[in-house]
Amino acid sequence: MKLLLLSLLFICTTFALAKKPTGRIVDCDSPEANEAALEALHFINANHHHGYKFVVNQVEDIHVLPETVNGEIFYVELDLLESKCPWVSPTPAENCPVRPRAEQAVEGDCKIKLQKQNGNFTVLGVSCKSKPDSGENVFRACSSCPLLAPLNDTQVVHAVDVALLGFNNGNNTVYYKLHEIGRAQIQGPANNKVQVEFVIAASNCSNENAALDSCVALTGEGAHYGSCAGSVTKLPEAQDEELDMQCTVYEPQPPQVDQTGVPSIGVPAQPLVVHGHFHHNLRHSSLGPHSSESNSAEKLLLHLHQAKSAVKRSLFGKHSGPNALRPRCPGKKIFF
Repeated sequence: MKLLLLSLLFICTTFALAKKPTGRIVDCDSPEANEAALEALHFINANHHHGYKFVVNQVEDIHVLPETVNGEIFYVELDLLESKCPWVSPTPAENCPVRPRAEQAVEGDCKIKLQKQNGNFTVLGVSCKSKPDSGENVFRACSSCPLLAPLNDTQVVHAVDVALLGFNNGNNTVYYKLHEIGRAQIQGPANNKVQVEFVIAASNCSNENAALDSCVALTGEGAHYGSCAGSVTKLPEAQDEELDMQCTVYEPQPPQVDQTGVPSIGVPAQPLVVHGHFHHNLRHSSLGPHSSESNSAEKLLLHLHQAKSAVKRSLFGKHSGPNALRPRCPGKKIFF
């Protein structure tokens, strides 16, 4: 009798495991994966209020949990690359050129949790970090190209001051203040050439009555930004410095209506206090309660691991073999 009961229990357990729902298989290069990646990218860029916009380089992994009454849950891993568009630029990220390896490109790594309901994706959680490409890769692409310099290097700060003074001297209307330094490279010491990129913000002063102590950057609907890129070179035995700088002032951007509740570019960010770092790390972005610095990020990574394990199990609850149906991942790299 006991043997019969044990046999029935085994059959029922096996049947229950066989009926346990599993998530769909979504390939990393599929249109659906691309749609999820673009929604995640929009969220990340909308909440990264320093440095530059990022673009998707590769969908590294994607896992889908079984559908419920609230839709499906997607866990996506993305490889991002820094673009040349400052975060204040109105240019959509997909139209921004990617920074080449020779300029020491910055790579981002993000893990995102999304919900898909009624055909629409919503970002639920994000964990990101970024780092500059290795010097070895830079020298392989360009043996004479300089590496990134600390943003608070005295030569960098001086070059930005010289460039901003030159811009304001040639601007007959609004007085602009430094908002943040984006990137810097020092090429020397023979040429002593400092290449800088920085963001400027319109102040409440004009150039005619600018009083540095009382001028403050405009905020709210009056916020007005621009970006500058170029170099300041100190030639040997020369008293003056050679300034080669191009600045672009963007039209004020109206606040964007976003159903996800993501802050738009119309919300001014506070000026960044420059420390001894080489780039604006995605880890320090305002990605909300699920950012990489929060406890929720640890839960996100745990859920991602669990999602991977769930997909890799067979219908009978055991790990599937090498021929089991799995998503084709990672996807193809778009750039490098």
